[in-house]
Amino acid sequence: MENIYELIVSDDKLNEKFKLLVESSLFDPAKNIIENICFLMNDQDGNFIKDFQSTGFDSRLWEIYLYIFLLENKFQFIENENRPDFHVSKNDYDFFIEASLSAEKIDEKYCEEFIKESIANNDLNIQKEITDYYTIRLGSVLFSKLNKKYWELDWVKDKPLIIAITPSHNYMAKFLPDAKLMEYLYGIKVITKDTPEEGLVRIRDEIVTEHRNDEKVIPSNFFSQPNTENISAVLFTNNCDLHKFNRMGYEHSLTDKELIMFRSGSKYDDSNQKAPAKDFTYQVVKGKSIEDWSESLKIYHNPNAKIPLKRDAFSNIGQIWINEVGEFDGIAMKNYVFQSITISAELK
Repeated sequence: MENIYELIVSDDKLNEKFKLLVESSLFDPAKNIIENICFLMNDQDGNFIKDFQSTGFDSRLWEIYLYIFLLENKFQFIENENRPDFHVSKNDYDFFIEASLSAEKIDEKYCEEFIKESIANNDLNIQKEITDYYTIRLGSVLFSKLNKKYWELDWVKDKPLIIAITPSHNYMAKFLPDAKLMEYLYGIKVITKDTPEEGLVRIRDEIVTEHRNDEKVIPSNFFSQPNTENISAVLFTNNCDLHKFNRMGYEHSLTDKELIMFRSGSKYDDSNQKAPAKDFTYQVVKGKSIEDWSESLKIYHNPNAKIPLKRDAFSNIGQIWINEVGEFDGIAMKNYVFQSITISAELK
């Protein structure tokens, strides 16, 4: 795709994030790397640029992220059909990925100002509400995808099908780790305790039957719901936003701007599997590459899948599955980032 920044929608319909991307010099690295990636992509449904500039900005950004992640990991793209979003192959093994996200609503109750005020006031009830809402929104999006019945399409039949999801419904969504999603997918809440002697110790597992927020109630254990046996796995990250593209663009020197960019957050402590998340802070340096597109991705395998996804389909992301004795198992990636925040300024 070419000319993704050439406006094809009226100014009053431009997405605010799109305007920030094209107008702010602070996001010049993101603007350039997104343009470079889109140049490699095909517009399968003919609406990509229109959506990217208007109501579908977050959804299309998520597709751009998935595309460059797959390309970086040497997957080949099969583009015979325009749905699901991606049909990829590697080492004579192919599968489908459908991209989805929890989009922000116009009447969003938990807006940025509301969330910041509740945090400033240390309102634990509101903070719990926001977490419950997070689960509801992700769960509702995943459940709605079942209505598409992609597995009935002739070209999808007998192939693994993955739903890729990222949270974008409010200001806090990107800062919440994947524990609540895991709880929803498997209907199991892992209770842990941080002890001075042993670190993070698993106390017990609790069965979760439902998730609530106000009047909204959804059943838990997505992988046990009707038709979910047709979903091989769920792919997740909370690290798909303009800051991600900005850091990657700056690391690859895709700007003439001189920026000061710091990133802080928490990540997996690979030196001790029982340790809690480890805090980090570092300066993003132009020309010094330390981040990749796989960094905060994790895949959850469906234990009830008709067509399971091979565990070696992806080689460099976190993975979770249920093992032979019915317990959680998987692969933890070194330096897996749970959540982060990036602050930037321009040197004039």
